Amino acid sequence: MIHEKLTPGSLRALVRLLTAVEDFSLAHGRDPYTRELLGVLRSWGYGESILLLAWDLGLVERYDDYCNERSRRVCRFNRLSERGREFLRHYGELLKLLG
Repeated sequence: MIHEKLTPGSLRALVRLLTAVEDFSLAHGRDPYTRELLGVLRSWGYGESILLLAWDLGLVERYDDYCNERSRRVCRFNRLSERGREFLRHYGELLKLLG
């Protein structure tokens, strides 16, 4: 089920989302949960629809876990899938070719 249509604008948004997931994971040593990710993107409605599009396309994997070790609250975490990493690599190569 595709939530958002795949357009050139949504491609740029996908790249921004995937880069944010990757950067957060590298900086914090863990995957971001959805609220953190949408806060980093500063986009709640459209950001969530792009996140669901990335999930539908298999670019991100989502899983539930405790938000932190002291909390009983469960959060939905997001991480790049292998397909998402490959998408970012190809996007970077395409920009090199065009630039």
